[in-house]
Amino acid sequence: MEDPEREIKRKQVNSYARYTGLFFQMFVIIGVFAFAGSWLDENQSTKQPYYTAALALIGVVIAIYQVLKEVNQLNNPKS
Repeated sequence: MEDPEREIKRKQVNSYARYTGLFFQMFVIIGVFAFAGSWLDENQSTKQPYYTAALALIGVVIAIYQVLKEVNQLNNPKS
């Protein structure tokens, strides 16, 4: 049987690792959508970055949805 303090520290480290992973997941989702929008703006020769703004916003919405879903799973594990 493990020491209770050690078990608490292990759980804290696991939580930090999971939340750090969520940060990188958000970063990648938003980055990919913004890059795609930038690429579309270049190829369509738009004067204003409409595609970049729209796709970056869509990326933010998707990233927030993913994070909320993951946090909900982490806080309410199925037994």
